[in-house]
Amino acid sequence: MMRKIEEVTALDSLDEMWVVVEAAALLGVKTGRVHALIEEGSLPSRFATLEETGILLATGRIKGVPGSGIRLIPKYAVESAKGRRKRGWQKGRPRRKEY
Repeated sequence: MMRKIEEVTALDSLDEMWVVVEAAALLGVKTGRVHALIEEGSLPSRFATLEETGILLATGRIKGVPGSGIRLIPKYAVESAKGRRKRGWQKGRPRRKEY
C-alpha cells in the first residue's frame, strides 16, 4: 500500500529515508530508473532541506549536491518496490511442466 506525499513529508528522521543512489543499489537498478519511478508516481519522495543536505554530506551518504537537489525516498517504499515483479521470466522457474 502506497502512502500519500503528505505522509512522506511528515517523516522527519533521515534514518527512515534513503537517497536515490542507496535506493538504486537496493533495488538493483540504475539511478535513472529510480528517478523514472519517482516521476511516474510509483515511488514517493521529497526533496531534502538544506539542513538535511548538510547532514548527508557530513555523514558521507552523498558526495555532492546536484543542481536539481537531493531526493529522499522512504525506506518502506523501497521495501515495497523490492517485492514487485520484474520484467521477463523468473530465473530458475521452468516455462512448461515436464510430464
